[in-house]
Amino acid sequence: MKKLLKILAGVFGLLLLLICTGFLLPATVSVSRSTDIKAQPDQVYQVLTDLTTYNEWMTWNQVDPAMKVEWGAVKKGRGASYKWFSSHRQVGNGSLTITEAEPNKKVTTSMVFGESPEPATASWTITPGNGSTALTWNMTMNMGMNPIARWFGKLMKGMMEKDFDKGLAQLREKIESGKLGVLSPTMTLEKTRVGAMYLLTVMDTAQSMSDIGPLLQKAYGEIGALMKTQQLDFAGAPMAWYLTAGAPYIVEAAIPVTARPAATGGRVSMKSLPAAEAVVVRYYGPYEKSDTAYALITEWLKTNGRKAKGKPYDQYVDDPSTKPSMYEVRTDIIQLLD
Repeated sequence: MKKLLKILAGVFGLLLLLICTGFLLPATVSVSRSTDIKAQPDQVYQVLTDLTTYNEWMTWNQVDPAMKVEWGAVKKGRGASYKWFSSHRQVGNGSLTITEAEPNKKVTTSMVFGESPEPATASWTITPGNGSTALTWNMTMNMGMNPIARWFGKLMKGMMEKDFDKGLAQLREKIESGKLGVLSPTMTLEKTRVGAMYLLTVMDTAQSMSDIGPLLQKAYGEIGALMKTQQLDFAGAPMAWYLTAGAPYIVEAAIPVTARPAATGGRVSMKSLPAAEAVVVRYYGPYEKSDTAYALITEWLKTNGRKAKGKPYDQYVDDPSTKPSMYEVRTDIIQLLD
């Protein structure tokens, strides 16, 4: 009897030690794994924001072939979601929702496992490289005050790291092999006529392609500030001329306004364009692939025996942050004609 009591006391002491130690363990479990994918950032982004691709590479979705999925109202982009249902002890029930989708930069999801009141947050950070994309997958889970849950979190981290590595390897293989994420820009060309315009413009120089986006944002901000002081309204979507074919890139940002400003200031200038015939390519795709639209205009001019009047300009009809993919973002590339 005394021996049994000693054993029970030892077991109780061990349990007490584990529980007390559990309170000292961190409540948050964080996992981070990375890989390089030989693809453009927009290809990786459009796979990550398309929940219908997740069974192809997400390790957890492959554990139970009988797992049932219930789709939300949308399947792509911010707000896309699904619920899963499984009797497999390693899968169970849960839900996943895309809570943030920053085009070609970051995708964030919220995952709820079973009846857990605390969702887990996962994110993918997309970083362009030289002909490749660096992708980092992060996940954070709050294990709360339960010491057993904290021990479970500590033990689970190693398994999650292996799952992340396997998932990233599958994602890399599927994208690089062309099984996922292969999209091409779409274009239509038409002859048209553009009306006369008053434009507020800013001229600047970018040393690389990656500098052009921030350059345009800064220029449009300066133009917008002048529009506010001059009480001018937009007369069309923002525009830009690319005056050199290579680095350094000379860029003229412009916004059409409803009237001639009484004055300009800083880097902002005013110019006007007369009404003219034009040919326009309505282009849907990443900005860095728009050279195909310029080539289409060059071909049209040659075929139809027409001459260009100055350089073509881009008009940014759509805001990329409002679209689930850059292949749904419209840019009009317009060439005035003599």
